[in-house]
Amino acid sequence: LPTPQVEARTLAMLRGLLHQLHAACSHLAAGARAFPSSVQEAAGHVRHGVEGVQASLASARSFQDLSGLVLAQSRDTVTRAQLNLEGLLEHVGQHTPLPWLVGPFAPALVEYPEDVPVEMSKWEGCVTVG
Repeated sequence: LPTPQVEARTLAMLRGLLHQLHAACSHLAAGARAFPSSVQEAAGHVRHGVEGVQASLASARSFQDLSGLVLAQSRDTVTRAQLNLEGLLEHVGQHTPLPWLVGPFAPALVEYPEDVPVEMSKWEGCVTVG
């Protein structure tokens, strides 16, 4: 059985992680405004789900304060959020031009036309994916 101090620290850490996740979800939802409504809705569902889990854990002082139902609902909410995020990533991967995704990390793809030679020495040591 965990000591009360361990439980309190674990719950505090969980709340901190949820706070960071909520901030990331809020940023994601704000950025999703450029995408179709289905993507915006998915981002909103993720943020809303994280808010629900935060509310469920807000007043808990120990794990005994959390009912089995609250834990099951939180687990389901996180699973749904994960599925929504996977859907968002899939949409972005399929519908977003490569230079927009790659951005400044690969200026040769973005800034140079195909017929202009690129000095390869500056890419030495880079790992290619594919």
